Amino acid sequence: MLQGFKDSLPKSVTLDNHASVSVHMQVPYACKGWFTGQHRVLFSMWETDTLPSNFRKWLGQFDQVIVPCEYNVELFSEFHKDVSYCPLGVDHKFWKPMPKPDGVFRFQGGGSLWHRKGMDVLVKAFNALNLPDAELHIKAAPHAQDVPSQHLGDKVFLNRTWMSPIEQRDWYSKADCFVAPARGEGFGLMPLQAIASGIPTIVSDSTGQAQFAHLAFGIVPCGKSKAETTGQWDEPNQKILEELMMEAYTNRGSIKQVAVSRIPETKAFSWSNATRRLLSLIPEGTLLDDPDWVLPDVKVEIQVNRKVKADIGNESYSLQPGQIYVVSDNVHQVLTDAGYVV
Repeated sequence: MLQGFKDSLPKSVTLDNHASVSVHMQVPYACKGWFTGQHRVLFSMWETDTLPSNFRKWLGQFDQVIVPCEYNVELFSEFHKDVSYCPLGVDHKFWKPMPKPDGVFRFQGGGSLWHRKGMDVLVKAFNALNLPDAELHIKAAPHAQDVPSQHLGDKVFLNRTWMSPIEQRDWYSKADCFVAPARGEGFGLMPLQAIASGIPTIVSDSTGQAQFAHLAFGIVPCGKSKAETTGQWDEPNQKILEELMMEAYTNRGSIKQVAVSRIPETKAFSWSNATRRLLSLIPEGTLLDDPDWVLPDVKVEIQVNRKVKADIGNESYSLQPGQIYVVSDNVHQVLTDAGYVV
């Protein structure tokens, strides 16, 4: 994401640590600080219907919040007064139709997380179809901890190695149909890259993917289920996914033609458009003159469940049950980890 924006910056825009506008593209609590006088912008995202507490308590540190989907605008706006939408993008010079090798019909899916990306639903749907000359190939990040270790089926293949961009594009080019039944996405770059490559693509109408679902060959409706993090996320309908996968398998020629015809529509999601949108949302910057570095100062209200006397950092704390205390976020975390916070 960050590199996509950097590569598309106009020549008139320069990056400097002392700029009067600072854009943090990360989770809010990973911000290490800023210089005095900077307009602080957070570019972040979330995938369920409930913003976690470590997001909520940090949002006040930023003057402005930008998110990559309309779903997140509504979600973040509950906790910040200035939230705007800026989509991500695709490098259309790189992500483009490539020759596909002959062979069995190949479904593909993938992502850094197994359950949130809906790969369990995809495997179940593929195995239920039991197609005679089809395979399912899934790209899973080597560091992902939730990828199942058990045998997934004789025609299901996992790739858990890091891929260079060219290797990843070559992997995409082998697909007859890309499937992204995600339970939640901040945006969803992989299926959009597949669509830009002219690959028939099935997506769930979930959160970030809803921004470009109209360009997909098939859309899987969702219900709701409890998320592994906080709140609820979208639960893709497996039966409808099976129907769409069967349609892609049965009508491969006509569906491929439709996919290729929609490539021009993906130009709305170019990195150049995304960068122009981002620059239009933030103030024009200048250079600050020798500013001081400022650390975040996140305060949290807490109550303890028993008497506490502790030295944390350079401060001493004496806390009593039944009273509300305002402490810094790091103190809150230490006391929570020690089991003292109600």
